[in-house]
Amino acid sequence: MDVKQQIQILIGLQDYDAQLIERTKRLKELPERLREMRNDIQQLESVVELEREELDQQDRWKAEKEEEHSFLDAQISRIRQQMQGVRAHKEAMALQRQLELNRKQFSDLEEELLQAVEALEQRHSAVEEHEASLKKLKDQLAAEELEIKSEMETIQGEVTRITEERNTKSVGLEDKVRKHYEALASRRHPSVVEAIDGRCTGCNMALLPQLYNTLFYANSIEVCPQCNRVIYLRSAVFDEDQGSEGADE
Repeated sequence: MDVKQQIQILIGLQDYDAQLIERTKRLKELPERLREMRNDIQQLESVVELEREELDQQDRWKAEKEEEHSFLDAQISRIRQQMQGVRAHKEAMALQRQLELNRKQFSDLEEELLQAVEALEQRHSAVEEHEASLKKLKDQLAAEELEIKSEMETIQGEVTRITEERNTKSVGLEDKVRKHYEALASRRHPSVVEAIDGRCTGCNMALLPQLYNTLFYANSIEVCPQCNRVIYLRSAVFDEDQGSEGADE
């Protein structure tokens, strides 16, 4: 296999590797989307759990106050009944003071309960909204998981196909050339670049005239002295018309 064919193979391998890099990146990004959604769900779950605990505490407080409210109401009724049978002025006055005290407590507690009930209704509505949002997020996550799983399976199939094609296309490449390319490709991409107007397009450094002229013959694998990339002249490798840019005679 001549040098032109080997460079063409390297260019093809680089194209396959670019496809593999893009798909590998995608395979890493897709689960990240799920991780962000799971984090959002966990945060909202924590908020809802805390709100539920606070709501339970307020419900228990309300139940206790309602019990106290009922007790005071019954206490007022008993005092009224006692006052009907009392004839002694002193005892009647004591019962009257107790009645007024209980009425004041009853009125204050009733007002407190009214405010608490209104606040609790608002809190219940807020928690229900958050729980609805949480359910919606979980449903979205479940749908997203199925979609991403399907997409990842598709991409993984493409990776397998591209890898197999890459292996087939690389048959015949010299071991020395392959090793140089693989070592370079593991660190930077692209690893095989054109030389245009006397410059390496990988690092944009000017090439020595002698090296640049050597590229016109395409009879050896050349690398850029600066970035170590494999360099080639397209017109020479693909037998295109070199025009006025031909090698020095």
